[in-house]
Amino acid sequence: MSLETKLRKLREQKGWSQMDVAHQLEISQSAYNKWETGQAKPTLPNLQKLAEIFEVNFLDLVQTQILKIDISNEKFEDSQSLIFGSTINTISPELISKILDNQEQMAKLMKNQSKLIESLLKNNF
Repeated sequence: MSLETKLRKLREQKGWSQMDVAHQLEISQSAYNKWETGQAKPTLPNLQKLAEIFEVNFLDLVQTQILKIDISNEKFEDSQSLIFGSTINTISPELISKILDNQEQMAKLMKNQSKLIESLLKNNF
């Protein structure tokens, strides 16, 4: 089953509208709609949030997609979303977990960097 079909079915099982899900993810309804219609793919952090709000295992949510993820740098340079095109041999659950952990760490570092820059700007002006 495709990711977009899973998202729609999970949402419908909860009795939620697309707006309800979008509100929980803090995104627009139109952005969420693109995920359900296959026009766009959610980022890894959003996939993790989706698994949490739908109360499903992350790997179950993306199970059919895992073998199709292209994680080469050139595909990610201008995109924050997952690219589901090329096929690679296997990606273990441990690798997915490490990718998510790394992305979380990077987000924390960026947040701290922003705070530091704001502090420096306040002190210099």
